[in-house]
Amino acid sequence: MTGLSTWFTVALAAAALSCGGGGSSRPVTPPTPSTGPVSSPISPPADPDPAPQPTSTPTTEPTSEPKPDQPPEVFAPAVKALGVGQTTSFSVAAIDQDMDETAVTVTKLPASATFDAITQTVTFTPTKTDLGKAEFVLQIAQPGKGAPESRTWTIDVTAKRQPLPVAPVKSPMIEDVLMIRQPERLVAVTHDWPIDRLLLVGAQAFKWQFTDENRAKLAGDLDKAVLYKQFLKSLAETHGNARLDPDAKGFDAHAFGNPADWKIVAVRPRIDKAWTELRVVYRAVNAREPVFAMFRLRPTVEYVPALPRPTAEHDANNKIFLGMVSKHLLVAGAPNPKFVKDKAAHGRAVAALMTELMAFDDTKTAPYLRGFMVGIALEARMGGGSKLSADGAYQSGDGWAWSAMKPFQSGTTQAYQNVVIPGFWLATAPTATGSWGPVCPPKYNPADPNHTPGYEVLCRKTIGFVDLPDETGAKVKGSKIDANNRFATYKQRDMVATLALDDGRRDLGEENSMSCGQCHMRTFGMHTATDPANVSSAAGVPTVRNPPLPTLNFQITPDTHWEPFTLAFLAHQECRGKAMLESVLGPDAAKGFSCPTAK
Repeated sequence: MTGLSTWFTVALAAAALSCGGGGSSRPVTPPTPSTGPVSSPISPPADPDPAPQPTSTPTTEPTSEPKPDQPPEVFAPAVKALGVGQTTSFSVAAIDQDMDETAVTVTKLPASATFDAITQTVTFTPTKTDLGKAEFVLQIAQPGKGAPESRTWTIDVTAKRQPLPVAPVKSPMIEDVLMIRQPERLVAVTHDWPIDRLLLVGAQAFKWQFTDENRAKLAGDLDKAVLYKQFLKSLAETHGNARLDPDAKGFDAHAFGNPADWKIVAVRPRIDKAWTELRVVYRAVNAREPVFAMFRLRPTVEYVPALPRPTAEHDANNKIFLGMVSKHLLVAGAPNPKFVKDKAAHGRAVAALMTELMAFDDTKTAPYLRGFMVGIALEARMGGGSKLSADGAYQSGDGWAWSAMKPFQSGTTQAYQNVVIPGFWLATAPTATGSWGPVCPPKYNPADPNHTPGYEVLCRKTIGFVDLPDETGAKVKGSKIDANNRFATYKQRDMVATLALDDGRRDLGEENSMSCGQCHMRTFGMHTATDPANVSSAAGVPTVRNPPLPTLNFQITPDTHWEPFTLAFLAHQECRGKAMLESVLGPDAAKGFSCPTAK
């Protein structure tokens, strides 16, 4: 797994990352899609962290046949023609599903193009001397596996500017409700909520997760300029790239110096989750590489130390948030028909939704009823997934890395800092509700005779998840970064020993219960309705694997095209969103929704 694709692809797994920081959600019982449209309520758990423990030991059936060695794949740029003076950037990174070491170098490119080996990015602004065909030659090498392979890509260069590929417009359900991503629909919300404002308001709201004693120690006002600097420095730490560090000599001020250059590129009301929430994705638009930050927002605080959380908090969260979505985006249980053509009005409605959510405060009834930033999921192709030699030279990797931040308390103030990425499923077993849930396998379970001492710290016992292992120090600890070419033992042995990546039971957990990289780069889709065992433990162990797909370069904001998986996942969200709206707000709340996955 040593790569991702061209610059327009984003890693934020359709559901948006367990590595999104904070509140890893528990498995949910989705509507059963085998008998037509679904209106029966979802059975959400009472709490998204302390899940009910599965009632039996993990399943041990063989999960998949051994696969032959798979060759690395590279993906040609989406842009096929450019005019003189136009700029495009694209990745040359390779994907190897076996996680074999893979090095990609560019051996030929026009004089007007540049190549950053650490981020695996070519940037090309053609001049008149490039008129005709611009040629890019790649060399793809895998140590000990034969001679390097060569690949040639061309881009036509013309005197006039050329139209660039754009992802086609989809249904109002997608464009106006589930995946709000057209620039004209995001002008107002970007204006009202620049990234430094959300960093500030998010930190101010986050303090309500602290204990009363610790919150009383906070002094002075937070400074959004300081918070933005912390945000960049933590991102620089993830990627080991001075271009992100405001204090470094090599800081890229053009790309990252001004918070105004982070634009909102997607707003996603996650009405389908057990704990519904708004996801807001920013992109550093001046960077030649894809660099994203996704904020997760809810109307209820992750109230600490009052765990397990009360059912009332869960119910309040969904009722309040779904009510806001219905108020601002829906009419008679369907996408507002006015917004199809009036994109500016739609944008104002989206901005109003976000503002009402973050301004929500009802402390007279319960202390947890406040607008709350759960955390920030970060992903960028800035070198965090690259392997370097001792002298700093590039060896392999795709440049991508995933991390998460929260504004934790630091003395008398707060600071944005990287946190351990919430864990993932390594095994599953039936739950008391008749579904499937994650459990910690023997290596990570101190009560098991086959336990490996030290690895128990990675097991989140209340939810059965297991964190990615950071083994760089004397003691094992949870990792604060994920990358495709890291954690080979975890990903290729421990994670799939009893539960294959394409086992449909994984789809019950957030982000399909996989690590960030595994979710974003895959060769299979969601489970089908043909095997009820995917969602019901009473039906036995699934015998049907998730359907195969071409290698996925997973998008959250489709700039040039839609991945088929993204569209399939949105249909899945519409189906579950329908059930959630009807369950929480009543049978007329989702009249205009369908359940495409039931067919």
